[in-house]
Amino acid sequence: MRLLVDENTAVQLLVPLRYVLPQHQVDHVTEVKWSGEKDVQLLLDAARKGYDVLLTKDGRQLEDPDETDSIKKAGIHP
Repeated sequence: MRLLVDENTAVQLLVPLRYVLPQHQVDHVTEVKWSGEKDVQLLLDAARKGYDVLLTKDGRQLEDPDETDSIKKAGIHP
């Protein structure tokens, strides 16, 4: 599984995630040079690159129809 950590989530979370999920790839948005991308585009780019999950602290993501549509299209679990 490939997990992408959104930029609103601390990069310090990477070390413990990589420790408890050694069989999975865990990347931060800053590592893959996607800082500043809006979630709508980020979700689609992440899906194209094979990510399965987006870990985000964006609690309002499901309230935005455009973001909800992107989540559905991307098939990524936020």
